Amino acid sequence: MKQSHCKWILFFLLPLLFSHCTFGSVGDSNKEKETILQNLIFFNNNQTVAVGTNLRSYDDQADDNLNQFSLTSPTPTTYNITIQSSSYITWETGTYRINPPNQVLGVSTSGSEKSSNATAKTHTPYTVPLDLPADDLYGKSYPFLTAGTISNITAYNSTMETGASFLFPNTRISSMPLGVVAVANVSWEEIYIRMTVGAKDVTILFSQGNKSITPKCKIPIKLGRSGNIEILFSLSSLFQDRTVSGTPVRFLEQLSLVAGPVIISKVSNVTLYNILLQNLQAEDIVFSFPGCFPGVER
Repeated sequence: MKQSHCKWILFFLLPLLFSHCTFGSVGDSNKEKETILQNLIFFNNNQTVAVGTNLRSYDDQADDNLNQFSLTSPTPTTYNITIQSSSYITWETGTYRINPPNQVLGVSTSGSEKSSNATAKTHTPYTVPLDLPADDLYGKSYPFLTAGTISNITAYNSTMETGASFLFPNTRISSMPLGVVAVANVSWEEIYIRMTVGAKDVTILFSQGNKSITPKCKIPIKLGRSGNIEILFSLSSLFQDRTVSGTPVRFLEQLSLVAGPVIISKVSNVTLYNILLQNLQAEDIVFSFPGCFPGVER
């Protein structure tokens, strides 16, 4: 009976005890949240999973011919485009930055373990990498792309939700920390595109460059993840009309004014090159993560 009475007394005393417990002084809630977050990161740092990536080249045409598509510029003028098999991309790097799954605030620049001089930073739960040292799991970059030259980049070798695609070789990451994808970065030594637009021969050469690709929804890195991360690369979108600050930008219309054959590079037909470079760097035009749908894991 004594033991039973003790249990009841402890049961009633626990709420009183915890009601007087605090995690810090009043008015210091950001520091408390930060400490909690750092502990969560420290816990997550001890868990990693293997994750693969599908980097795909695709077009929005309802067929299996990835090297052939039609675009208007402007309506109703239509251009038939064929990408030649000699086209290639020489990739340099492809990497992820990962954020912890429960991110509310940023953490200190001195590490994600325990820091006495941590400074709170406001970040979204994903899309902004934490400011952490490179030796921290959430400060590291994780490679997903095989460096080297990939030719015939419009060859049909795989399928996706919208049909045929070209699947680039990828590096499966064996030890990625639990969390969400903050950003993907790709860089290239060279992008070479040989194509015909109608009867006109066109050669495009992009010099060394890079692109950051930000997710539009939560892409989880978790235990039991069933599928690879998807990143899309659309050559057809590179040549589409765009509107910038209310002004239409029409690559194909401008191209039609130049006598062929046409070479487009940093030193030749620079106006056309700059239009393509802006399209290449624009958000969700050429490079993108797939859209978000309820119940579909990205």
